Amino acid sequence: MEKDIGKQLVEFSVNTKYEKIPADTVEFTKLLTLKTVSGMLAGSAKPSGRKMAEVVREQKCLEEFGVIGGGFKTSLWNAVLLNAYFAHAAELEDDKFDEGFSWDITVVPLLLNFAEKLQLSGKDLIEALVVGLEVHTRTCSVNAKHLGLALVPGAVGPAISAAKALGLGVKETNGALGLAMSGVPICIANTGTDAHFFESSLEALQGVIAAEMAKAGLKGNPDIAGYLSNHLGKENVVPERIVEDLGKRWILCDIAIKKYGCCLMLHRHIDLVIELMKKHNISYEEVEAIDAHSSPADTMLDRPEPKDENDLQFSIQHVLAAAMLYGDVSLEHISDNAVADKKLKEARKKVKLIIHPELSNQFLQDPARVSIKTKDGMEFSGERMYAIGHPRDPLKKEQVIELYSKFARGVLSDRAISKSADLILNLENLDNINELMNIVAHKAN
Repeated sequence: MEKDIGKQLVEFSVNTKYEKIPADTVEFTKLLTLKTVSGMLAGSAKPSGRKMAEVVREQKCLEEFGVIGGGFKTSLWNAVLLNAYFAHAAELEDDKFDEGFSWDITVVPLLLNFAEKLQLSGKDLIEALVVGLEVHTRTCSVNAKHLGLALVPGAVGPAISAAKALGLGVKETNGALGLAMSGVPICIANTGTDAHFFESSLEALQGVIAAEMAKAGLKGNPDIAGYLSNHLGKENVVPERIVEDLGKRWILCDIAIKKYGCCLMLHRHIDLVIELMKKHNISYEEVEAIDAHSSPADTMLDRPEPKDENDLQFSIQHVLAAAMLYGDVSLEHISDNAVADKKLKEARKKVKLIIHPELSNQFLQDPARVSIKTKDGMEFSGERMYAIGHPRDPLKKEQVIELYSKFARGVLSDRAISKSADLILNLENLDNINELMNIVAHKAN
């Protein structure tokens, strides 16, 4: 059975056609693509994104494919690397946490450039998006935390998506899967640094390289079950789960859509603070203290004195300070200017993270709790198991469109935002994505 896992994934990829994909899965995939593009646009304007863009520009490669939000073109491999980097740089990646976790930021950027290169129709692009995201979520849903890793093997889904876009058969797609398995894992120690974005962008790049190598006839061993068991320990891998209900249950739809440019593990606490202050009509001036209760898995979020923008993206003290002050956590609150902002610095002092050692050390396995204490002696508490945007508490289509506008603003004009959103939401009707790429990559009005 174990040796058949790779075979089943490959056959699923090769044989899945647009007509076989449920309508709700297609709709979710378009919304996820919309949100991912907004994250790429936002990431292109971040200091980390701008610095990485200069690194790529200095390579002076052929000007062939669009850089989202960058306003320039570069080679295919560099475009994929940079677009995937942008997708993570604003911490707006959309995540699925299970035993392991997966996301959208390696598959979507890759396929936009491949669709541009291959002149794929919108339906062909949706096919590749669904297949790549489904394989990615399934192969990454394994626990690697005991090794200090968060995502293994992250390049497989991108490679499968690229192979699908290229129209590779079973033999070549087997090769792409095997070639992708040695992809860089996501190291937990790099969380909160630029290396965190670099790792995920390398996974997208390796997906492209693996598929193109496979097309040229190069081979790899597609025994992904054996690879995962040997790498992570057999006790941490149940191969049958990877292909359980494959083609019948679309687990890519379990990816949670993020509303704030910070770690997903902070979102439940942010939602609670906003909800409690609104429900009980509490002003910032009335707040004496906020206690954020969480599990040992959230220890890395205890950053009361963040030093830079990357720190802010993982500081519970900072994001709850912004939520207290402004009723939101916007990109302007996650910026270098926000580090030394006097109001935010003062508000951070009101927030305390309380870790409960009896709870799980696995991500998002226990409810988040928040208690707001006011200066008149009142206390208001709440609990959330899921953030708003999780499949158990999903966003409406209109809310995702609002997020796209919110995060694309400042990079694209209002007209370009509206037009590009309409193109993505009607992807199945497009003969190609040239107009979309002209807007989001070259910033046409």
